Amino acid sequence: MPWSTPVRQRSALTITQFKTRVRFIVGLLLVVVIAISAWHMVSERHAIVNAAEKQSEGYARALGEHAGSAFAEADRALQDIASEIDQRGGVERVDQRTLFHLIRRQGGDTPQIGAIFIVNRNGVMAVNSLEFPSRQINVADRDYFLSGRGNPHAGLFFSRPLVSRLSNCWRFTMTRPLVAADGSFSGLVAAAFEIDYFHRFYTSTSLGPRGKVLLIRTDGAPLVNEPFAENAYTTDFRQSALFRRYLPHAPAGTFRGSQSPQDTIPRIISYYRISRFPVVAVVSLHQGDFLDSWRQKAVFQATILAGLSLTILLLMHLLLNYLDRLQGTQNSLREEQEQVRLKAAQIDAANDAILLTDSEGHLLHVNTTLCHMTGFTQDELLRKNLRDLQTPEFVACTDVHTATTLERGEAIFESAYLVKGGAVLPVEIHARAMTDDGKGLILSIVRDISERKRNELREHTRLRILEEMATGAGLADLLLHIVGFVEQECRGALCSILLLDEDEQHLRRGVAPSLPDFYNQAVDGQRPGQWLLSSGADGRRYRRMIVDDLAAHPSWRDFIPAREAGLRACWAEPVFSSEDELLGTVAMYYREPRTPDQFEIRMIETAAHLASIAIGRFKIEERRNHLEVQLHHVQKIEAIGQLAGGIAHDFNNLLTPILVYAEMMQNKLAKDDPLRGKTQGIILAACKARDLTQQLLSFGRKQMLTIQPVDLNGIVRMFQDILRRTIRESVSIDIRLAPGKVVILADRGQIEQVLLNLAVNAQDAITGNGTIIVETGHVVLDNEYARLHPGMRPGPYALLAFSDNGCGMDDKTLVHIFEPFFTTKQMGHGTGLGLATVYGIIKQHEGYITVRSGSGEGTTFCLYLPLGHHETAIKELEPVAPTVAPGTPRGGSIMVVEDNDMVREMAVELLESSGYRVLVADHPAAARELARQNRSIIDLLVTDVVMPEMNGRDLYGCLHESLPKLRVLYISGYANELFVHDGMLEEGIDFLQKPFTAERFLERVRQALA
Repeated sequence: MPWSTPVRQRSALTITQFKTRVRFIVGLLLVVVIAISAWHMVSERHAIVNAAEKQSEGYARALGEHAGSAFAEADRALQDIASEIDQRGGVERVDQRTLFHLIRRQGGDTPQIGAIFIVNRNGVMAVNSLEFPSRQINVADRDYFLSGRGNPHAGLFFSRPLVSRLSNCWRFTMTRPLVAADGSFSGLVAAAFEIDYFHRFYTSTSLGPRGKVLLIRTDGAPLVNEPFAENAYTTDFRQSALFRRYLPHAPAGTFRGSQSPQDTIPRIISYYRISRFPVVAVVSLHQGDFLDSWRQKAVFQATILAGLSLTILLLMHLLLNYLDRLQGTQNSLREEQEQVRLKAAQIDAANDAILLTDSEGHLLHVNTTLCHMTGFTQDELLRKNLRDLQTPEFVACTDVHTATTLERGEAIFESAYLVKGGAVLPVEIHARAMTDDGKGLILSIVRDISERKRNELREHTRLRILEEMATGAGLADLLLHIVGFVEQECRGALCSILLLDEDEQHLRRGVAPSLPDFYNQAVDGQRPGQWLLSSGADGRRYRRMIVDDLAAHPSWRDFIPAREAGLRACWAEPVFSSEDELLGTVAMYYREPRTPDQFEIRMIETAAHLASIAIGRFKIEERRNHLEVQLHHVQKIEAIGQLAGGIAHDFNNLLTPILVYAEMMQNKLAKDDPLRGKTQGIILAACKARDLTQQLLSFGRKQMLTIQPVDLNGIVRMFQDILRRTIRESVSIDIRLAPGKVVILADRGQIEQVLLNLAVNAQDAITGNGTIIVETGHVVLDNEYARLHPGMRPGPYALLAFSDNGCGMDDKTLVHIFEPFFTTKQMGHGTGLGLATVYGIIKQHEGYITVRSGSGEGTTFCLYLPLGHHETAIKELEPVAPTVAPGTPRGGSIMVVEDNDMVREMAVELLESSGYRVLVADHPAAARELARQNRSIIDLLVTDVVMPEMNGRDLYGCLHESLPKLRVLYISGYANELFVHDGMLEEGIDFLQKPFTAERFLERVRQALA
């Protein structure tokens, strides 16, 4: 009806006004009731507190007047007693009976006075009113006696409460001193007040269960505290509010407080100062005692008020809820009408197409988005069937999708629509079944997924490129895929990738399949910042370059190949490694001037990132292959070193009897015997073989070293003359030493051997005239350098560089130069152990050696040795002490343990011929049995180190337990790890290395027995 809407508006407005008025009236009523109730309770509390204050003030005054009266009566009695004693000539002149009757007459029966007593000048209670004859009680330590004796003219004194020694009850005492005729202290007369007397006053009042009555001296000391509490009499009231704030300004008054020396309870406190005496009467009322009834009444009244208020609020809430439901019903009617209109508008304005079809596929309703999506008008669409919009490959699926939707209630699937003009639009359809008058309908939401399909294709291409990177595809194929990926995504783009060459100065052609060959040749070799990249402020940090129009750019307009290739725009993105090093550039060209959009910028950034990964992986593979070759070479050298050390050990075992037997034969021959020359030849040949095995041990790092701080510059300088005499005159030697000292921890002789071997090797590489350069210095090897050289550790080192300008070596030769017996010299011109020995010596010194060489370019050896401490004293080479000639045999028992038959027989024969008693064992078990049988006659153990069952050191340890004075001489073919660590012999170890001469062997035996 036309008027129905205004009527609903007036009704809704009336309900709103009524709700507002109900809230206002109920709220006002509650506020008034609560305010009146609160005012009433506050007023009643105020009246109760005022009445309590008046009551407290009256009690305080009554207590003060009562106490003042009692004190006045007691003081009069004390004055009369003192006066009568004074008239009779002093307390010493009056007998005790007279004094007893005197004090009984003056106050003995007064109820407030517990007792009257007289104390003489010595502090003894001479007489009291309670008994006669009186006990003599010493009160010289009481405060009243000390006060009277110290100040006999002070007058009246009140003592602190204490337990009476006369009656064993709590009392406080009022005293007056007795003064002799000469003015001196002669004693005192005292009246003791019973605390219980004031308790009767306390119980006669209505102070409440927590009220208090106090009598306090004006100096803060309590005299009476009721109810009684023994610890209350130690309280000092001088710092209380009463003494600090109120008493100095008024002799009587009332105040409220919650802080007192005895507790922190809120109280009403009234005080009254007794005018004639230094005492204050105090009455304290606990607020809870007189406010408890008021609180109970207040809680009851508040509970009633709260219940009434909640009831009113609940009724109001019920009424408002009813009004809300009524108003909600009216609003719902309007909202439903509005929602119908809005939903119709939303359907038309939705970003997705919405269409309603019947089970046969006829379009019953479509929104404007489907019109924009397909290019058809709404009338044209409503005359079509759904199959008319779909591409042929999806028409066959229409019936299946329709049946699935009607069966399951909803379905989600992909399809493709033919738009006006013939283009194909990929879509995603969310269909939901619905009914209208029993007729099955399908409501479909259609979303354009063309952009998603493009993204999926882009991501698929990118993942395929990454997968090919992971599977080890070639760099050229990877870069070609990246270029194709960019050209696929950016229509009309011509893409290329240029790579930075090894000298990092020029860009070289990588891939550019869509650009003409003449153009690719023209840009090949250009500098990075010339055209294709923009340099930063430092000239080296390159940035993206965007040229919208090549013809208008100063660097491009004169570049004819670009014009001939028809290129008009260029965008270039630098390719950086993960270490921020320039690797190359990705360039995109267009045949018309244009500015890149955000998508094209992202694409060229993605291409640069993928190119960085591909190039980086390729470089890592190259570097890894190089390191693997180096590692395999190092492992090969190490294996050969182990083999060489083992061969040298066995060879030394063979050389030892050859040398010794040859010497023994020579010593038995006459000087003119023709066989003497032959035995000398045997000895010389064995010595050369010994030197050869020593070189093998050097390569295998099995020799013993004498490590000490030495100056590398000093070694080179002192060895220069030897080098000069060794090298032929046509080869010059250039020594370039670092300034100062280069201190290393090394064996001086071994370093000299390294110099000699390198010098001879360099001389052989120089044909005719040449130069050898020897350099020293300090270097620091960083992590990157150490990473590229397996086994090397970063840190500071001493550098010994040995260079020549000889024929050099190719890469194939460099791989084998440190292998023993490898040589490029003619047969008979070298053993092939020179560089192998250098390698072993440097490794045993925990150093590193590298070599650079090329055919016709000379060779440079770089030796890196650990630095020593500069403050360590550098030891100079000491002259070798001359060998002591064999002396007269001294005799002794020696056990020889050796598993090698020739060495064992040779040692036994040599020792027996020198006068020693020899026990022989070919293995450790036999040695232990011999030692058990000859325990007391073995002086020295001569043992091999490496034997089956047990090594020499363990054998000596076993025998030493039963022969504590047994000495030992170890013999071995090489410096075994049992005694030698890092090339240095353990301290206290007597060790003789094979092969040895007979003279050397006998000398070490004599030294061991000495």
